[in-house]
Amino acid sequence: MNTKFSERTWILLWICLIFINVIMRIPVTPHEIGHDSFLIHFLADSLSISWHAKWWLHPLSMIGMYPFSNASALQFLLSGVSQSISLTMEWTIWVVLFSLGILSSFTAYLMAGAIKDDKLFKFITALVYSTSPGILLYTTWSASGRGLLLVILPLFIYVLLKSRFSKIKYSLLVFVLFIFLLATHNLVYITIPIILSYLVVMANNNFNIKSSNLLEGFILIILFIIFFTQFNIKDFSIITLIEGYVRYIGVLGLFMIGGFLSLVFKNNKTTEEKFLILVIFFLAPALSVTIYSKFFMLPFEALLASYGIINLIRVSQKRNAALFVILILVAFSVGFAEYYQFNKVNNEIEGGVATSWAEDSTVNAAIWTRSYTNKLVFTDEITVSRRILAYSGAKMFTENDIVYPIQDNLGPFKISMRSPFSTLFYSEGPFEVQNRTGLRSWSWYKLRDEGLDSKWSFVIENIDISYYIRNERFDSAFSRSFKERSKLYDAGKISIWDFNN
Repeated sequence: MNTKFSERTWILLWICLIFINVIMRIPVTPHEIGHDSFLIHFLADSLSISWHAKWWLHPLSMIGMYPFSNASALQFLLSGVSQSISLTMEWTIWVVLFSLGILSSFTAYLMAGAIKDDKLFKFITALVYSTSPGILLYTTWSASGRGLLLVILPLFIYVLLKSRFSKIKYSLLVFVLFIFLLATHNLVYITIPIILSYLVVMANNNFNIKSSNLLEGFILIILFIIFFTQFNIKDFSIITLIEGYVRYIGVLGLFMIGGFLSLVFKNNKTTEEKFLILVIFFLAPALSVTIYSKFFMLPFEALLASYGIINLIRVSQKRNAALFVILILVAFSVGFAEYYQFNKVNNEIEGGVATSWAEDSTVNAAIWTRSYTNKLVFTDEITVSRRILAYSGAKMFTENDIVYPIQDNLGPFKISMRSPFSTLFYSEGPFEVQNRTGLRSWSWYKLRDEGLDSKWSFVIENIDISYYIRNERFDSAFSRSFKERSKLYDAGKISIWDFNN
């Protein structure tokens, strides 16, 4: 079937895609969404106030691989935009993440073009990727380095594949983007199998090794073995796998299998198609680690789904039928993704707090804290702790150690090297803290879980806590052991107490 559309049709399709992306990212909650978002909110605000990253204690702090640090790219971006357009950090996060969501359609388009120079293929990839629930989750009023990485990763793949045509120019861009991704999120490790796949394919081209159906069959068997051996892993099942991947790629991900099989058994594969197959081959052993793989597989799932959809469209004999198929697929994709977007509102309360966004009661309590307190604040609930921290910037005894160098509450500590053979060396960094004193997350957890009547009450004696912010819907050992004192603020769901009177 002829899938060549007029320029006017392509313009209309792109207008529709951008419009869909805009509509899907209109806020459905009254405030910022997420968990890590509030910590990044606080870090970005601290940058704007102090004009430097106070958590940078070592060069590795820039990429979050040193104690008391966090990957810093998104925080600098948010701080810069906030100061440039004079917006509060909450609304800056919405503007930046909204823009990144739109940008994801263009980076996916470029990535698809590097794989297959076909307008329809590129457009479908942009559609699948930018409207997938996984991308929506991290580009809708929720600041996360993971979201920024997922938007830029397709651009990295595009530049990497283009580097074989202009080695100097594109190799420099590959290096710059790699450093940027390194400072964005620790999922940057996904670039290792991507780069390795590229090098293997280029070596294959240099030695002129021809592919055959026998080789494709062998690859398929190996992938089959890898896939099914993962069922021996504890707590792993096919249901978990399906839920993990379909939940984040969306309905259009159902075309991935057909797209993959057609690609594997395709004759005369291009270098880029060999690269795509090899990347999937290298990533297959990590499929069972769905907590991470459901995100870093998104670009490749979008490409495979596009191959499957293209095959479906091209078997159609009528152009109108092809357009109808596209419209139906778009409707299903948008409906599925929006179900999860609006589900954030429907599942309001879980474990005593709003599951995904900051409630008005929490924001108002934070504003009161910022206005009327200047001493150490404590709350025994993690979610409220991060939200109060983000909206107030108050000095807090909290569960995250990165707060303490920013608020000049970091006590003396010593550093030792981890073994390079340990997983923590690569996930948390080569250094670990020893013999630390003063405020620390370990003490916070002990106080929350054991309370004031336990042997851990000595923590209070060594820490000058002045205010206790209580989530009235949350129960902990600390809240049960806390003897009511002078109540300074009461908003029903949140109350603030003078800890010493």
